[in-house]
Amino acid sequence: MAVLGVAVPCAYIWLTIFFGLFHAWTNFWGEITRFADRRFYSDWWNAGNLAEYWRKWNYPIHNWLVRHVYFPLIRRGFSDSLSRLLTFTVSAIFHEYIITGIFRAVNMIGFGAMIANIPLMQAQTVLQGQISRNSNNLLFWFFYTIIGQPFGIMSVYYANNRHILFEKGGPLHPQ
Repeated sequence: MAVLGVAVPCAYIWLTIFFGLFHAWTNFWGEITRFADRRFYSDWWNAGNLAEYWRKWNYPIHNWLVRHVYFPLIRRGFSDSLSRLLTFTVSAIFHEYIITGIFRAVNMIGFGAMIANIPLMQAQTVLQGQISRNSNNLLFWFFYTIIGQPFGIMSVYYANNRHILFEKGGPLHPQ
């Protein structure tokens, strides 16, 4: 039940941060610097699968990863699927680095959450003809906003505060 209590505020906060950072802040600096390419994101909210979501929601990072990780691996003779796996792993490492910087603790939750997307994307590829894009989009929104984000926040909170929770007098300390 705690996950549902965190889901709505988490979704609002996440969307507010997305709008503030990717729409307002990047476009503000695009105007100031006269940066011609103002395509910082695409319609990620309509993505029909996870792979499409990850391509659309952050163009600058996606393009950087493709240019500096994926294509060099392809040029070195790595297979397409292994190159994608390694590129996504680099992205997961950077996500963990950001979470570590925010919470000042290495707990591998961000990395694990990103890596968990890999088998889900593979399953969506296998089931591509059986599940419609709209159904995939509904499943994405359900799992991302109701389970994924709140569970991630609660996991990070628990991992960083377990010493407080289980200390004598803490709320989870066995009496």
